Amino acid sequence: MSAARSIRVLAAGVLSLALVAAVPLAAVASPTPGPSPATGSSSSSTVTGGSTYPGDPKSEALLTEAEDTRIIGVRSIVNQADITGASSAGPYRLVTGKTYTLVLPARTSAYTFRDLQQLEPSTLVRQPDGSYLLGEDIVVDAGAALDIESNTGLVLRMSSTADSFTSIVTLGGSLAIGGTATRPITVSSWDPTTGKVDNDTTDGRSYIRVIGGNAKLSYVNFNHLGFWSGVTGGVSLTGTQKADLGSSLATTGTPATSALPKVFGTSLLPATGTSAGAGTLSITPDLTGYSYVSALVQNVNVTDDAFGLFVSSAQGVAVAHVTVTRSLVDGIVFHRDVTDSTITNTISSHNAVDGVILTRATSGVELNTVTAQHNGRNGITVEGGALAQGPNATGVSVSTYGNNGVSNSNASDNGHYGIAIIGGTNMRVTGNTADGNVSGVVVSDGATSTAVRNNLIEHSSKQGIALRDAGTDTLVQGNTVDVANIGIYSRNAGGNFDHNSIQDASTHAIALVGTTGKSTVQKNTLQGTGYSAIDTSRTSGVTVGVNDLTHWTNTKPFNVVLGAIFQPLTIMWIFIALVIIISAIAVAGRRKNKSHPYANMAPLSSFTRGVVTPEEALNERRDHWTERGAA
Repeated sequence: MSAARSIRVLAAGVLSLALVAAVPLAAVASPTPGPSPATGSSSSSTVTGGSTYPGDPKSEALLTEAEDTRIIGVRSIVNQADITGASSAGPYRLVTGKTYTLVLPARTSAYTFRDLQQLEPSTLVRQPDGSYLLGEDIVVDAGAALDIESNTGLVLRMSSTADSFTSIVTLGGSLAIGGTATRPITVSSWDPTTGKVDNDTTDGRSYIRVIGGNAKLSYVNFNHLGFWSGVTGGVSLTGTQKADLGSSLATTGTPATSALPKVFGTSLLPATGTSAGAGTLSITPDLTGYSYVSALVQNVNVTDDAFGLFVSSAQGVAVAHVTVTRSLVDGIVFHRDVTDSTITNTISSHNAVDGVILTRATSGVELNTVTAQHNGRNGITVEGGALAQGPNATGVSVSTYGNNGVSNSNASDNGHYGIAIIGGTNMRVTGNTADGNVSGVVVSDGATSTAVRNNLIEHSSKQGIALRDAGTDTLVQGNTVDVANIGIYSRNAGGNFDHNSIQDASTHAIALVGTTGKSTVQKNTLQGTGYSAIDTSRTSGVTVGVNDLTHWTNTKPFNVVLGAIFQPLTIMWIFIALVIIISAIAVAGRRKNKSHPYANMAPLSSFTRGVVTPEEALNERRDHWTERGAA
């Protein structure tokens, strides 16, 4: 191959490499943000995460609907009994599908476990191992209280088979379940046909639900309870607001007469129908009157439930010294209209989705000394966005929610984020530790007046602290971020970033991108090795004050250098220059190798010794023949 051709091939190869590498290298030069924050199921920008629910969505949703319908029917009977005064005769039993429902009406003293043994001799049976098997549903009416307390280590197994499952539900009444520190009560689903706990949610599973009234749960181990929804998820504490039983009426309408429970016996209520007197009542269910639920849940362990602990339409709920593990969905859920409540000294770990989640319409909730680790998605999620953006069918408010706080807690080794603040206002994230998450603390979806202060964020695979599409009034102060791609990242959000310590950042210590308002970056200590300590090249209006950059090392790796060189305009000029250079080299080569057109027609003198005289030629001939003769 000629020298000119070699040069042309080499130049073409360099140009091709430049064209291929230009776009991705330019991207490397300006790192882009990570994925959008994960949100709860109620958010419009939901990002899926965590483990997939193992049950059957279709069948379990139908079972949840059937349970709502059953409870509405029971309420109808209970309300009529209260109106007619028939409930004063004492507890009564209803036929509800394949099982009975024992109704405990109001009385001055609480119903005890001993009372249940007397009322249910054939459906609350002591087993050979000393446990008790509950074979029918229990409903606690308003004004009644059921206290299941024991200091002997009571084991209550709620029958849960392929054909039916049992539940304990209050309708404005109170429920207390309590053991002792050394002998807690154990409550679980139980399949008597297999002699094991019920692990199959597809055909429903036993659950406990407090609707209105009050609950007190202490020194109890709950396990393998619940299925599909929050209200049937295991242990649920719910009021009777919009998020409650009205959902069934919206989809099924008022239950028909045939859907109502049948009264067991003839002495309780006026009945029609069969000659035996067991009939149905045609009355409209009353869904009002029970209002909010309040509860004290302490020294409780919840394992392998669908939802560990589900709370909605509640006020004054105190959760303390609770451990929730291996839930099929979320660990602890405060869902809709939960106010003035606390979660303290609590562990929620190894749950399929979030460890703890406060959904929209919760306010005045404080999380303190909560440990949320090894969960499938976020450790702690706090949502505060509006329930609607404008006029809507249910008429809910368009206001945002907030005034929630997460403090002195640990959110580590979760599948997505440590602590996620999604929308809302006046949220506080203070004095927490987040280690080994994709991002430690994420504030997003328009959250305003948020304070992220004095947190320790370690070993984040993307950003330590990230603000994304949030307000421009966020306070990020006094935090320590150790080992992250970007220490503090703000995209279309901003605020004051001061007195933070960033260590071992690998791209930027602090980066602001997009619309960041009049943000200030000052009095931060920034350590690491990367493109720049403070990146504000993709925003405007930021005031960068005095920051300690003593231990920051600016680096430009080879690919970054190439990315800076091979910009689109640069590539065009390189291409033009290469064309000119290659053309010049080719012309020079042709000129160097060009031969004279008459090179083969040289004068005779160039091939002989020159012109000789005749005498010289004769003498040479004579000498030649003389030599031949001598030879």
